[in-house]
Amino acid sequence: MWTSRSLRIAVSVSLCAAMASGCSQTGAGRGNSAGSGAGLAAAAVPPAAAPGQAPAWFRAAGGPGSALRSVEADRLLEPDRPGESGRPEAITGPPVAGPGELPGRGPAEPAPSSGGAAALRTAYLTFDDGPSGLTPQILTILRREDIRATFFVTGSELEQHKELVRQMAAEGHVMGNHTYSHDYARLYRSEAAFMEDVRKLDRALLELTGTASGLIRFPGGSNTRLGRAKGGAWMLPRLVRRVQEEGYQYFDWNVSSTDAAQAVQPKDEIVGAVLSAAARKQTIIVLMHDARGKTTTVEALPEVVRGLREMGFHFEVLRKDSLAVHFLE
Repeated sequence: MWTSRSLRIAVSVSLCAAMASGCSQTGAGRGNSAGSGAGLAAAAVPPAAAPGQAPAWFRAAGGPGSALRSVEADRLLEPDRPGESGRPEAITGPPVAGPGELPGRGPAEPAPSSGGAAALRTAYLTFDDGPSGLTPQILTILRREDIRATFFVTGSELEQHKELVRQMAAEGHVMGNHTYSHDYARLYRSEAAFMEDVRKLDRALLELTGTASGLIRFPGGSNTRLGRAKGGAWMLPRLVRRVQEEGYQYFDWNVSSTDAAQAVQPKDEIVGAVLSAAARKQTIIVLMHDARGKTTTVEALPEVVRGLREMGFHFEVLRKDSLAVHFLE
């Protein structure tokens, strides 16, 4: 016999069961929608850039091609000179350290995640302007620490240290092109003058080491004030396009050692600048100088290496498909 009370209870139980079933189906529908959204998001990712080629002159000589992938830094460096208004009109990117200039600070990035493969942090140590009389000391430190670095060399110094260049290559270091002359007035007056200087150094490196890396660092960086002063506001953007069209990859930096801020920067300033700028970055390209008089850079190097390792960094050499920090595109 069904009483009115038992009938109400039965109806309530049936309604609850129906609602639970509906909620379950709705939840499944949401899950499917999320999956579709993820698929759409994945489909929206742009395709990878087409592979580039080795420099035209190198291909003409029978050299092999090489893949080229450009990856921009998330943000550009900010100027740190007091009293300056920032970037010049019509030029993106910060002023960067050239002779007599103060360097910019690297961009902040999200704090590295903890644990797992995602937490792997990479440091590229780069040395400009060498080789020099200090290079053997730098090589000794790198050998002891089992680190390979990237040296952006110049032709005038290379001619004086040919055996040293061969040793650098034999020990696994990479030599990038910092132009043969490193002469701002000559380099930045025209595209033809710049490329002639670059090719001259590439030929010298090929003769000494048998390889040309296809890596370039503009003297002063790709947005240097001195370069704009010599060649005009649009010379550097034109050169950036030109070197990429000819199959090169160019590298600026997102961590400055500040060793170009003055003739001899105190060692502790160098160590502090690198470690503080690296603290919140996952991948860093560190600018240092291998040049006459930069004794404190050599003194700071072991502490820089130790500090970066304590922060979880491992060390690599730059290649054409490495992270390419660009002040200009």
